[in-house]
Formats: sequence, structure tokens, C-alpha cells
Amino acid sequence: MILKQKQGGKRKEFELVNNSALRVREKQSGELKEWTVNLENIGNNLVYQEATRKRLYIMASFLGAFLVFITIALFMSDDIMGNLPVVIVSYLIFGFVIAMSLLSPLKKEIHLVGGAVNLTFFQGSPSQEAVSGFISEIIRLSRQLLLNKYARIDADLPEDTMTTQLNWLKNRDLISEEEYRALKNEYKTQRLIKDF
Repeated sequence: MILKQKQGGKRKEFELVNNSALRVREKQSGELKEWTVNLENIGNNLVYQEATRKRLYIMASFLGAFLVFITIALFMSDDIMGNLPVVIVSYLIFGFVIAMSLLSPLKKEIHLVGGAVNLTFFQGSPSQEAVSGFISEIIRLSRQLLLNKYARIDADLPEDTMTTQLNWLKNRDLISEEEYRALKNEYKTQRLIKDF
């Protein structure tokens, strides 16, 4: 399963490898980074981050007011033709800066946190549904791997070790309180059978 994303000049690609790892590729400003993360190390908490254009509107208003001031100053000056190139260049530069700031993509990200590794996804690229589905699959596979590894009852393990593992699963919300008690009782039952 592969998820390809882009936001402005940034490109990301996430690829599930053997349902146990995630290969991540990021390309930004001519720089390429690639790494692989074990799904066990990925958390299952989501943090949504979204920027607004409020600061950009304030900056555009300030620059627009400055351009009006320059224009008024031009008409009030004695040398209109001498100052005209300065005003035209100012209009071009400030107009370009305003256009670029208003046309740049907004930051809309989903952060997958809570594990040893945090991941960042672009919220709507290629679509909100595709991103949500991919993240849900990662969380499902991560939980499944952790449960297969740490919720498996082994009567040969010391009770402290087994209890620590089950507490860790419960604290990470991978098992409920009822599942915790059931697994603990199953462990005690297997220990009694083994010792008998």
C-alpha cells in the first residue's frame, strides 16, 4: 500500500513494507530523505495542525497601505517622472510578494504521535479519505503487531515480566481493562497448569 502526497514544493511517499514496516521518502528543496520505521514504533494518537492566512492578510494590508503611501508621496513630490520608476519597481516587488504569500499552500497536517517515532502527513493530499484510510491501516497494523508480540501468554515468563507487558499494553490503550484482567487470569491459569 502506497500513499503519495504533495504540498507546494514538498513531496512525501509512504509505503507499507510486509505489513511490519513503513518506508518514508521526503523530497523538499532538492533534498531527498528516505528511512524505514518499524510499525511497532509508531504511536496511535492523531494531532491535527492547520495554519490560517490571518498573518498573510495583515502583511498584505500593510504592504498595500505602504504602496498607497508611496503613490501619494509620488504625486506630492516635485519630480514625478524621476520618482516614477521607484514607485513602479515598488509596485512590482510588493505585488509579487503579496501574490506569492497569498498563493502559497496552507499548512494542513496530521501528526501520528505517541510512539518512539512521530509521522507527519499532509491532510488533504491526495484526498482526506485516502490519508485517513492509510493512517487507519497503519494504526491497525501497529496495534496488531504489538498485540501479537506482547499479549501472547507465555507461562515460561516470570509473572513480573508478564504483568509489566500487560500493563504497558493497557497504558497504551491497546487492550481494555477487561482484556487486561482476562489475559492476566489466562496467564495465571497456564502457570498453574505448567506447575502442576
